[in-house]
Amino acid sequence: MTQEPNVKYSVDGKVATIQLNRAKAMNAMNTEVRQEILTAQAKAEADDAVRVVILTGSGTSFTSGTDLKELGDFATRKGMFDISVRDYKPIIDAITQSPKIYIAAINGVAGGVGLSIALSTDLAVMGESATCFAPFSNIGLVPDGGLSWLLLQHMGSKRAFAAIAQADMIDAATCRELGLVNKVVPDEDLRAEAAEWAAMLAERAPLSLSYAKKIMRAAHTQSHEQIALMESEYQMKCANSEDSGNAISAFFTKQKPVFKGR
Repeated sequence: MTQEPNVKYSVDGKVATIQLNRAKAMNAMNTEVRQEILTAQAKAEADDAVRVVILTGSGTSFTSGTDLKELGDFATRKGMFDISVRDYKPIIDAITQSPKIYIAAINGVAGGVGLSIALSTDLAVMGESATCFAPFSNIGLVPDGGLSWLLLQHMGSKRAFAAIAQADMIDAATCRELGLVNKVVPDEDLRAEAAEWAAMLAERAPLSLSYAKKIMRAAHTQSHEQIALMESEYQMKCANSEDSGNAISAFFTKQKPVFKGR
């Protein structure tokens, strides 16, 4: 019997879906899962037809984070540093540095470094019964995957520290109020909503969205003046693109533009 993959990868038109597939283990990420996520991301990156990537889980969990059964293998302090830098940073970098748009479809629990991955995406939709939490203080650890920075950006210092110190479950409605996610939908509609949203975005101008993503990522750490200059640089690139020229012509002829990403 063929063993089910730990991570499923599929493509529908211009949308790729990366689905964690260890439902019985709450999609906890061990070495194999982390490697398979990176492999799936590389496939999406190499496919020019793919413009949007959905990240989601199976069963009742997006992902509970690192598989705690694996922690016994890290006998030295350097071991935990290695797993964070060697395994998780490339996954998160592949999201934040990709020209493609990433959407998290959060089903069930998004915990630990899994929450870091979810919050690193460009957009997020959450099932109404789903929850997020940073459980690190429960097991004597600190956040990883840049979660401290991510929570600070969304929640401010006091609420972010409370989320880390208390390890409270944050429900979907609160996540939306805090700006951790864009939408909350009925659990049974989550996959369809994410797919519809992704398909809609995939028909928009890919250069425009890719450059906007770069600008928004930079805006967290740069000044207003620096971002205005960056916008001017990318505006010139867009203005000289085939897509923009065709879209402006389509506007005057009242036709729907077709974007080719060039």
